[in-house]
Amino acid sequence: MTMDVKRAAAVGVRSRIAPKTMAALFAALRAGIGKFSVIDASLPIGQCAGLDREAIFGCGNDLAPTARQFLERFRQAGGHRDIYLASPSRPLPSTWASLFDSIDRLRKVVVFADSLDQAEAILDLIDSSRSLVIRVSRTRSIITRPAMVAWLEGRRVIALVAPGICFWWVIPTTDFDTVCAALPLEPAPEKRAKSAPPTHAARRPDATFTLAVQTAPPPTTGLVASALVHDGGYRSENEGDYSWIWTGPSNHFRILLTGTPDTPVKLNISVIKTEDPRNLAELRVLVDGRHTPHRLDPWSNLSGKVSVDLGAPAKDMTVLSLVCPHMVPDGAGHRLLGLCIDKIEMIS
Repeated sequence: MTMDVKRAAAVGVRSRIAPKTMAALFAALRAGIGKFSVIDASLPIGQCAGLDREAIFGCGNDLAPTARQFLERFRQAGGHRDIYLASPSRPLPSTWASLFDSIDRLRKVVVFADSLDQAEAILDLIDSSRSLVIRVSRTRSIITRPAMVAWLEGRRVIALVAPGICFWWVIPTTDFDTVCAALPLEPAPEKRAKSAPPTHAARRPDATFTLAVQTAPPPTTGLVASALVHDGGYRSENEGDYSWIWTGPSNHFRILLTGTPDTPVKLNISVIKTEDPRNLAELRVLVDGRHTPHRLDPWSNLSGKVSVDLGAPAKDMTVLSLVCPHMVPDGAGHRLLGLCIDKIEMIS
């Protein structure tokens, strides 16, 4: 991945949110509306990754062509889904409308946006039954453009506040009483709204809630095989909730690391099998296209844990590459196999 691609991807990208803050956000949402399905428009960072293995990801940023072409090589959900790329300057493609087809219809749907720009790019997806969580600046009111002004009518806003960060949870008015009964909401402080241009409008939240962010170090987070965003040729396989994925047919396997903390992190890549022991001994690891040292803790001559010191992740996107030197045909001769991976742990 070139620096030009990374610079292009950085347009509109916000800083990474601490996993413990995202965990507190999800806990509040579950307390308010029960189990829900999440659609995260914050790629290439993917703020919700690791919190819900069934999360669906898209990119609400208006990407430069080079970054868009790069991300189009990847697939999400272990390779089972395309990545949804929106653009504020173009209509949403039909693939965005189809992403709701496989969502559990018994659950509420929450769409997450990392900024107002991301939210406005996908407003057409969010019908009257769905709610939207937007990361906003820590102010009591925000200035919204005409499309958002019209969309907010008939909806209520709850400010979810944590140290150094604030989210707006925009919910259908019909759900507001239910959320009020479930969460100890407080009235939004009275404050004069900001002045807005004639076509815009200032909007204040209707209530506030303080997120219960844990002060203790967060537990180990990670990505299971069925949640990986990668550019490999194969899809994840599973037995129940357990999943794995084979790299191949190319010997170069790239993973878009989503949901990483904003601090240095150690990656533990669980390689449960390879068909050639040289693939562990001669494995090469790259981070954002640069060769990176790694350590191998073998479990057998065909399996082991590969550890990589990532350092502080890049602010735009971080791509982990595994270069497997010896691809082996499977028993039927239909696939070329490299490494079989079941999860990637992230330890701060």
